[in-house]
Amino acid sequence: MKMKKLVALLAAASMSLSLMACGSTATDDKGAASAAEEKTEAGAEASAEEATDAPAEQLPENEITGDITKDDAFVVWGWNTDFVALKDLLIEKHPEYADRLVFVNCGGSATYQDKIDALLDSQDDQLYPDLMLLEAGYVQKYVLSEDLLPLSDVGVTSADLANQFQYNIDLGSDKDGVQKASFWQATPGAFCVRADLAEKYLGTTDQAEIQKIFASWDSLYEAAKKVNDASKGKAKLFSGFDDLKYIFLNGNRSQGWYDENDTIKMDDAMKVYMEYAKKLYDDGLTFNTDMWSPDWAALKDGDGETTEAAIAFCGCPWYTYWCLTDKWNGNTILVDAPVQYYWGGTGLAATAGCSDKDMAGQIIKDCTCDKDFMIKIFQKNGDFVNNSESVKEIVANKLEGTSPFKAYGDQDIPEFFASRGKGIDVSLVRPEDADINETFFPAAVKSFATGEKDLDTAVKDFIASVHDKFSYLKAE
Repeated sequence: MKMKKLVALLAAASMSLSLMACGSTATDDKGAASAAEEKTEAGAEASAEEATDAPAEQLPENEITGDITKDDAFVVWGWNTDFVALKDLLIEKHPEYADRLVFVNCGGSATYQDKIDALLDSQDDQLYPDLMLLEAGYVQKYVLSEDLLPLSDVGVTSADLANQFQYNIDLGSDKDGVQKASFWQATPGAFCVRADLAEKYLGTTDQAEIQKIFASWDSLYEAAKKVNDASKGKAKLFSGFDDLKYIFLNGNRSQGWYDENDTIKMDDAMKVYMEYAKKLYDDGLTFNTDMWSPDWAALKDGDGETTEAAIAFCGCPWYTYWCLTDKWNGNTILVDAPVQYYWGGTGLAATAGCSDKDMAGQIIKDCTCDKDFMIKIFQKNGDFVNNSESVKEIVANKLEGTSPFKAYGDQDIPEFFASRGKGIDVSLVRPEDADINETFFPAAVKSFATGEKDLDTAVKDFIASVHDKFSYLKAE
C-alpha cells in the first residue's frame, strides 16, 4: 500500500493556468457546464482543445469523491464528471471497489495538466493518481514519458484491445507501438447539417445529395455563396472559419508540426486552411464567430430569415448528442467532411507508481475493452464507445443512451459513426500538439484571414511563437 501526503494539493493551487488540450472553450450553448469540457477537448479539446478565463488565484479546488485517507484508496484523476458514470458502473460490477475508489475532479481541463504534472514525480503523495484520464489532445505527452505503465504491465493484452478503433490504439501508444493509454470513447468527425435550413437554402434534405455538397472544399464554397445570396446574409453555411479547424488539424495534414530533426514545419494543408479561411472572410460567407462563444451558440437556433442562423457545424458523437440544441433534435443530417478526422476522446492509463496494478488493469478492461460493459457506458452516459463489437450490438438492437437526441428521418446516429474513424491517421500527432494547435488559430489563421498580416508574416510569426514556447524546436 502506498503512503500518501496532502502536499500536492497546496502546491497545485498555486500553479498558473495552462492551455488545454482539445481546442474549445469552457461553456457551451446550453448554458450549463461545457459539453465539450464534459466530453473533450476538448478537455476538449475539451481537451485541446477548452480554456478558462479565471485568473490563477481563482483556480478551482479539487472535488474529491471517496475517502482519500484510506491506506488502500485507489485514486483516479480527471477534469470533469465523465468518470462518475463509469465509477458507478464499476461499483455495480465490483462492490468491493465502493470503499476504495476515490475520484479527484480537478475542476477543469485548463488546470488538469498543471495539477497532475505536480503529482507525477511524488508517488508518496496522498493524491498521487493510480489511474488518470487522458484526452486525445495531449495523451501523447504522457504516453511518451515514463509516467505511465504499459497496458501489458497491468494485465491488459492485445486480445483485450482487438475491437478498438486503430487510431485510438495509435494515440495511446508510444513510438515503439507500446500501448499505455486505452480509450473508452471513439470520436470520428462529421458535419451536422440542419435539415429545415438545408431544404430552404440548399434545396434538399436527401443525405446523399447533401453529402455531394460536403465532399470537397470547392463545392462547400459554392454552397456557402448560394446560402448567403439566397438568405441575403441571414443564413450562412458555416458560423465561422474557426469551425473548420479540427478537420484540418486532425485529418487533413501530411506533415506534423515538426520533423525528425525537431525543425518546425508548416504543412501545406495548414496554408490551404489559412487561404480558405481568408476567402470565406473576404467574401462574407460566415458570421466570423469563434467556437464556443455566445454568438456562435446563438446561430444554432436562428431561423435564417428574421434571425441569423448557420446551417452546418462540425461535430462528432459527443458533440452531436450534447452540444446541438433542441432545434436540431430530429432535424440533423450527418455527412462526412472532405476528409476523415476526429475530435477529442478520453482514455485511461495506469501510472508508474500505481498501487494496485490488478485493479487498474480490471478497470481498464471493463471500461475500454469489455463489450457488454461498454454498452452499459453508452446506455449510462451516451458515449459512442471505442469497441466495434459494442457498437454493432447497439446498432443492431437500436439501443439508446441517455440522450433523447435523434437524427433526421431514418438516419441512425450510432450507425452513421460505426463505419467512420477507420481511415483516421494519427501518425503525425506530436506531444506538443495541444499547445501548438491553440497557438495556430489566433497567431496564424485569424491574423491572416482578417488581413492583419500577410501569409508569409503570419506563418513566420507563428513558427517564432512555437519556438518561443518550445525552445528545443528549431525555427528555420
